[in-house]
Amino acid sequence: MKTTNIGGADTAIRAVLGILFMVWAAVVVDSHPFLAFGAALVTTVILATAIAGACPLYTALGLDTHARPRPQPQPRPRIDVRREPAQQLR
Repeated sequence: MKTTNIGGADTAIRAVLGILFMVWAAVVVDSHPFLAFGAALVTTVILATAIAGACPLYTALGLDTHARPRPQPQPRPRIDVRREPAQQLR
């Protein structure tokens, strides 16, 4: 059974950061190849966790940003109240 621990907002932030790192790595690749390679590795991990919906670091730390359905509360019993017209004020 697959366990997801990354929510929607977290996934969107990871996707945007992954794309930004990818663009930055492509720009820096000529002047600093090792820095670009490191950024590409970080980008791969960020995008992979965003796509998979599960983060191993979150699992190790016990974090969970994935929205779970809340249990529905039991309806309260209705109280039978007689509806009588209110008296007019003079």
